[in-house]
Amino acid sequence: MNKHGGYLGENKKMLDFSVNINPLGIPAGIREKLIAGIDELVKYPEITGLSAIGKIADDLAVQPENIILGNGAIELIYLFARSMGPGKALIVQPTFNEYERALKLYGWDVVHHVLTEQDDFTINPEALTAVIKNEKPQAVFLCNPNNPTGRLYGSDFIRQMIAHSGPEINWFLDESFIDFSDESGSLSLVKEAKQAVFILKSLTKFYALPGLRIGYGVGLAGIIKKMEGFKEPWTVNALALIAATGVYDEKDYAKQTKSYIQGEGQRVFNALSQIRTLKVYPSGADFHLCRLLKGTVAELQIALEKEGMSLRTCEDFIGLDDSYFRIAIKKEADNTKLLTFLKNWRN
Repeated sequence: MNKHGGYLGENKKMLDFSVNINPLGIPAGIREKLIAGIDELVKYPEITGLSAIGKIADDLAVQPENIILGNGAIELIYLFARSMGPGKALIVQPTFNEYERALKLYGWDVVHHVLTEQDDFTINPEALTAVIKNEKPQAVFLCNPNNPTGRLYGSDFIRQMIAHSGPEINWFLDESFIDFSDESGSLSLVKEAKQAVFILKSLTKFYALPGLRIGYGVGLAGIIKKMEGFKEPWTVNALALIAATGVYDEKDYAKQTKSYIQGEGQRVFNALSQIRTLKVYPSGADFHLCRLLKGTVAELQIALEKEGMSLRTCEDFIGLDDSYFRIAIKKEADNTKLLTFLKNWRN
């Protein structure tokens, strides 16, 4: 299995900056719906989650045949790889390592377009287009905002890049963190149906529901139909379906979250920028990628855990090494505790 965020030690009170979950907690309205719906557990849920699909389709102004639900976004990564291949896939790196694992598990050939720190981990459209034309992949995987770099691209940028890549490419766009930004995402590409696009959405990060395992994908009807053909029945439980029908009604919560993450994220970024022993990268998500200028993240992690804190080391990401780490935006006091430690560590 790949490495992921989430502290695995024995300290139950560990302040874990490796997990990118909304620090505001579960929306009050969703909490009430889940409590009220507890008796639904004595029934089988809908096999494909048809009611939740219908509600999300209405919320997004797309057709139900453009939506597929998953047991978290992770199920849909593997389902896409299983149903759309095998073939050749190009992954824009460094990024979430489950894309490669899923693709290789189902027989795909995987090539990488690795972005560098010298370019601030930013895509050069001409360079990527050239790689696509040379490699001729059947699918391109791009995370936006990207995990772990936090690099965010606007919808016009994505649209132009896809338009120059050729109509035969299947684009897998992971927008699991885009709700934390002011960008609307690439949904219009599905509505226009001019390109083979599948957009991955997670409901667990923004709405603080990782334990429920609920995500969905939006794509051309042909892609969704292929994926449904390989999907096991009943992968989404009754409580997750209840949550899925209510998340987009939580408009005040969404506004509060964006306001907090963007404001507190900027404060954290500014403070990190003042620390001489590290470099921090701008982010359009609820986390920041940092690079140590002294020491290794393994040494930093050991020191941090002694103080009851943990972070995500990033040496397992293609294109990064043991000087990189990622930290999530938490509550203000928690962030300040980490910032104070980093400011004083080896200074």
